[in-house]
Amino acid sequence: MMKTICTILLLLISLVLHANHDVKVYYEKSDNGYIIYADNNEYCPVSIQLEFTVTNLRLHDQNNSVYVIQPHQKKQLVTQLTVIDKRKGYKLSYTSLTNYGDTTKDTYDQEYHYDLPFAKGASFQVDQGYNGTFSHYTKNALDFDMPIGSEVHAIRDGIVVKVVKQHNQNCGTKECKQYNNHIIIYHSDGTFAEYTHLKQNGATVAIGDSIRQGQLIGYSGNTGWSTGPHLHLEVFLQRMRKRETLQTKFKVNNGTKVLFLKEKGTYKK
Repeated sequence: MMKTICTILLLLISLVLHANHDVKVYYEKSDNGYIIYADNNEYCPVSIQLEFTVTNLRLHDQNNSVYVIQPHQKKQLVTQLTVIDKRKGYKLSYTSLTNYGDTTKDTYDQEYHYDLPFAKGASFQVDQGYNGTFSHYTKNALDFDMPIGSEVHAIRDGIVVKVVKQHNQNCGTKECKQYNNHIIIYHSDGTFAEYTHLKQNGATVAIGDSIRQGQLIGYSGNTGWSTGPHLHLEVFLQRMRKRETLQTKFKVNNGTKVLFLKEKGTYKK
C-alpha cells in the first residue's frame, strides 16, 4: 500500500514550462504501466518536449523526445511507459516544455512571394534590415518606418494564433519587451509571421481568424521594446527554445518585381 501511495504522489508532480500555450499533458494507468496523452486547444500544431524521471519504468522513446500535437486535437497519444518488474514499486515524474508549431520541421516554401505588410499603393522605408546593426544581430527581421496608426496588412494567408493588444507603454530597453503588442499568424508550410509594436487595441483580428494575403489585420504603433514608431516583422520556423528567423521574398511595385528587401530601401506595394 505504501508503494502505491508513493507512486500516485509522484505521478502528480509535473512542471509545464511555457504554460501560456493552451495544451494539457496527462496520463492514464494501463495494465503494464502508463500512457501519456495530450490535448491541444491551439489553432496550430504545438510541440511538447518531455523529460521523465522514473523508477522501474521503461520509456518507449528516448528521454527528452519532442512530440507534435495537432491543432484542436483531444487525447492524442504521446508515448507510453512500461513497468519493468511488477514485483517492485515504480515512480514517475516529468517536466514538459511546449512551443508553437512543429519544432522538428526543417523544410518550408522558400520560393513563396510575400506581400508587403501595408496598404496597396503605400510605400515605406526599411529602417533596419536582416541582421541589422541596431537590434537585429543574427536575426532575419525587418523594421518598417511606419507612423502610428498606419494600416498593417497580412503578408500571407494563414490563421491567427496569438493576439496581444492591451499595452500602451514603450522604452528602449529589453525590459519593455513584455509590452510588445503583436499578432502571430501560422502559415500552411509551417512558418509563422509576427507583426510587432502595434498601437494599443490596434489589432483588427482575433485568435482563430482565417486570414487572406493582403487583409487588414491592425494598425502600427510604438509599443514595447521600441524607440520610435515602426512595424517589426519576422517570418520564422519555431524551435523549442528559440526561433529560426527566415529571409523571405516580397512582391513590390504592384507585383512587377519580387526581391529580398534591403535596409534603407523604400518599397511601394
